[in-house]
Amino acid sequence: MDHHYDIAIIGMGCAGSHVALELLRRKSNLKIVIIDDFKANSLEKTWSFWEKGKGRWDHLISHSWNKGSFIMPDNFINLDLENYVYKTIESPDFIAFAQAQLQQTSNYFLIEEKVERVTGDEIKTIHCESTHLTANLVLDSRIDPAFYSDKKATTLLQHFKGWVINTEKSVFNPKDFVMMDYRLRDAGTTCFTYVLPYSTTEALVEFTYFSKDVVSDDTYDKYLKEYISNFLKIKNYSISKTEQGIIPMTTYRFEQHHQKKLFKIGTAGGWVKPSTGYSFKMSEKKATQLVDNILANRELHHHMISKKFRFYDDIMLDVLHSDNSRGPQVFHTLYKKNSIQNIFSFLDEETSFGQDISIMLPMTSKPFLSAFFKKLF
Repeated sequence: MDHHYDIAIIGMGCAGSHVALELLRRKSNLKIVIIDDFKANSLEKTWSFWEKGKGRWDHLISHSWNKGSFIMPDNFINLDLENYVYKTIESPDFIAFAQAQLQQTSNYFLIEEKVERVTGDEIKTIHCESTHLTANLVLDSRIDPAFYSDKKATTLLQHFKGWVINTEKSVFNPKDFVMMDYRLRDAGTTCFTYVLPYSTTEALVEFTYFSKDVVSDDTYDKYLKEYISNFLKIKNYSISKTEQGIIPMTTYRFEQHHQKKLFKIGTAGGWVKPSTGYSFKMSEKKATQLVDNILANRELHHHMISKKFRFYDDIMLDVLHSDNSRGPQVFHTLYKKNSIQNIFSFLDEETSFGQDISIMLPMTSKPFLSAFFKKLF
């Protein structure tokens, strides 16, 4: 044993940073180590989320919006967020903030290493490339390889490519973002364009799929070029940044990989909202609950999963998986029949059963009923 810690956190991405910062906020005197190889290309992401009014991370927000839109070929829906704000944080800024906070505290340690394996029972040994250490508890953000070979779970991939584009002339409204634009489609799939205007001359334009398979880089590029040219009506622009990613949207039960003294977090722990792919605020909530459990010496899985909302997510994924082309219709109904405030509250898993019914009832159709009874029985 070279070093021993109370808690070892593997991975300082979204989930690892949230857990570490929450432990720090509680002024815990536990000895904590965070291990990550800090490869820049794996950390640079745009994390967007909604929340009511002022938030804990507002000093790190790069952009925010109070208005948005949902667009279909024959319908334009204005989204007045009212008491909600849609916000964006650049992941390097959030992680750098977390690192800076932790480095000021004597009981937190950062190790720049790649973890190869974790062994042990009561005391866990973390084997890295050039060192090893031990911990009473390991919080592990690495996805178990069994997920990738599983054939039973219903899994879609949210995969996307985005360009931050710059124009010479003012073309964007920096107060109004586009949540989903379904006017440009890859036939037979659920796909849409997402636009975050940073200024009148700069915006992130992203083409996103909720589908079973990823597509080639050329396919993303084709649709991005077409959207910018035909829908934004921009002929001359430069690309200052490219962003790309794949997020699993799945019914897979990641919690099956929890072990004694090892707890999965982040995507590896099922912290990504299965029906939307949003993770930043969900990770903040899960991290808060997990730290509650750790400091109260409760079972770590206590209140970490809502069976009710998991059931809803399973139904939505089943519908989109069985007929991927239905996505635009499904989301259009959701946004057309409900206020954006109720949608956000529902997706944040904060609604009552009565509110759930009022939101889901307009979406009731044969595919939804079929998925409902399949999941029920």
